[in-house]
Amino acid sequence: MGLINVRLNLLDDTILFLSREAFRLACLGHRGKEGWDGVLNLMWCCVPLSIVWSTVLGWVWVNILSSPPEDLKQQYETAVILVSFSGIIQMFAEVPWLIAQIFLFVRLRVIMDFIWMLTRVLFLVIAVSLYPDNVVYIWAVGHFIAGLLYVLGYYFAFFLILKFGNKDPHAKCSHSSALPFNSLRQFFPTFDKTTFPVNQEYRRVTVSFLAQGLMKQVLTEGERYLMTFLNLLSLSQQGIYDVVSNLGSLAARFIFRPIEESCYLFFSQQIYFINFLAQWVRGKDWKDQDEDMRQKVEQGLFRVLRLMVLLGLVIFTFGFSYSDLLLRIYGGPHLAVDGGTALLRAQCLLIFFLAVNGVTECFVRSVMTEQEINMFNKKLVFLSCSYLLLTWAMTSSMGVLGLVGANCVNMGIRIYFSIEIIQKTFANLDPSPIQGLFPENDMLYILLCSGTCCQLSEQYIYAWSPAVHFLLGALLFFVVVASVVIKEDFILSFLVEKYRNIKLKIKKE
Repeated sequence: MGLINVRLNLLDDTILFLSREAFRLACLGHRGKEGWDGVLNLMWCCVPLSIVWSTVLGWVWVNILSSPPEDLKQQYETAVILVSFSGIIQMFAEVPWLIAQIFLFVRLRVIMDFIWMLTRVLFLVIAVSLYPDNVVYIWAVGHFIAGLLYVLGYYFAFFLILKFGNKDPHAKCSHSSALPFNSLRQFFPTFDKTTFPVNQEYRRVTVSFLAQGLMKQVLTEGERYLMTFLNLLSLSQQGIYDVVSNLGSLAARFIFRPIEESCYLFFSQQIYFINFLAQWVRGKDWKDQDEDMRQKVEQGLFRVLRLMVLLGLVIFTFGFSYSDLLLRIYGGPHLAVDGGTALLRAQCLLIFFLAVNGVTECFVRSVMTEQEINMFNKKLVFLSCSYLLLTWAMTSSMGVLGLVGANCVNMGIRIYFSIEIIQKTFANLDPSPIQGLFPENDMLYILLCSGTCCQLSEQYIYAWSPAVHFLLGALLFFVVVASVVIKEDFILSFLVEKYRNIKLKIKKE
């Protein structure tokens, strides 16, 4: 079941990413109350594209990949069909998703993502507990229903918003005054006689991002494709890798990804609801950008780079010494002994690269022109081929650690490419926002001392008392976090502001 689940999740991720990512990146920059017909029409193009990808990839998953055991073959083929149809259905939620993102309906997206995830988990629990012989089939049915609820939930939410909260700027819904829609009918495609109008500027950017998306998917999930198609690892190794990588990617999923998506929206669309509207303009020289926008983008990039670097360093500092303890708590001694500890330590290093790469690529994607995107795509083609070869070579020689090592090299090169574009964007600017990648020496010294103490604790205290080892790490973690908050004044200011807002809200209530 574990290997089949990895395959089906990979199929779902591939269909969704290749079908919608380019349209999202291109259209998130739209603003204002005009020109929505062309933008929404372009977003609807992801539906036919998802049909193509679902058909092609579904056929590959059934006919090209090695067959599962005979007793699971029928369930597996049915599951592939259900996952493929789910990918198509979820594309119908892209228009309300885009509107929710642009008009900052953050809670709506969180709720929809939670419903999608909760539905899948519930069906999996039911399948494992009550119908263990049909786990694959029931999981796939749950995945399909989760996608359906995800789509219906978005439209139902906007139905309520448009009906009860979009009457005037003083309506109860804080976002309602900005919505340029009166009914759900406006969410659907519109035709101009015999033509299907789309925003041409965004269409060109979408085409460029489509090519980049294919390369990025290879770079992001390359090791899973190699495991799936070439069987580089044994089933036990694949199982350990899947468990440990999922555990190690929790930070990327629940911390880094929301920050990255918020950063892309911040950089691609800068809206101030005071007395003016300003936005970063693709292809425009830095000195010719709006002055307020320059300061906002420069400051925002510096701060988010500093924040992500520190987050990555903190995770690596403590994760390295507490990987074994975490795995023993999570999966028992068997998982820790069979190479899991070394793999999770390597994942902690990878998390650092993921933290930096996510933010740098967000900024780069938001400022690159169509020509720069095409040039960047050529680099990604070369990098993708090199990454696959490197992954194959390192995995063949180093085993499962080679997968993580190759991914670290891949992320490091992508960060280098992004830094080149950032330096070009902020040429002759001193200090450059890129300095956010380099924390001050005293902060690095605190991290080094904490990491050394944790490692000594693991060597000499952990075997005697895991509880004492844990408490020492918790104390040092608190010291490091407090030091970061005090040292980086923008974090302290943010926390103080949030505290005052919460206190003010409580008093009003």
